[in-house]
Amino acid sequence: MAYAGSRTMNVGTWLLPDDEGAFDLALRDTFPGAGWQCSQPGPLGLHPVHLHGSLTNAMTCGGRGVQAFLHLPIGASLPSAVTLADDVPLPDGPPVAAIMQLLRSTRRHDPGGTYCDHDARYQHPEGSAHFDAGRLAVRWFADEVGDSAQQVLQRQARAIRSALMATTRPARIKDANGRRLTGYRIGPAAQAMVETTGILLGRAGLQRFQLD
Repeated sequence: MAYAGSRTMNVGTWLLPDDEGAFDLALRDTFPGAGWQCSQPGPLGLHPVHLHGSLTNAMTCGGRGVQAFLHLPIGASLPSAVTLADDVPLPDGPPVAAIMQLLRSTRRHDPGGTYCDHDARYQHPEGSAHFDAGRLAVRWFADEVGDSAQQVLQRQARAIRSALMATTRPARIKDANGRRLTGYRIGPAAQAMVETTGILLGRAGLQRFQLD
């Protein structure tokens, strides 16, 4: 949902870890200093939160991650709650003006939508499996960041989106009634998994789709 004065980017995605890695490598071609913040499960403050040198490391920190965050502008100075992972240089840029989220796509099974892993050999105990969409999203408010930061955020958000576009393809999908859904992206590894297993694609709610 857009709010007055906000600048928003939100792209639905179906990605496997290999696709996330390809996106991160493409991003580093443009922004070598990009660092990803891990997101630990559990109550805030219970686990240390780190700035990692790669998206893969951020997603695997502390076990299986479900999301990671990119501080904008790229190279922004660390928030007080975040510490450095091993071999990550201390960023010394301006304060954080926006935070981009990469929410991971997840294999789940109905009923209940409980989590399964990405292993195609996983035996689902009941119901039919589906592959839930993640997203790449960011929002900031123009009147809070100022004109100069606003221009930087817009330029960097476009470049990050371009890295995603370069490493994914449009998800051509349809629901059970043949209606097509547009605007989502799917990675090559994720598409190959879907084509091989026949798993349905999901998004928020109970909607299910198949590749067209």
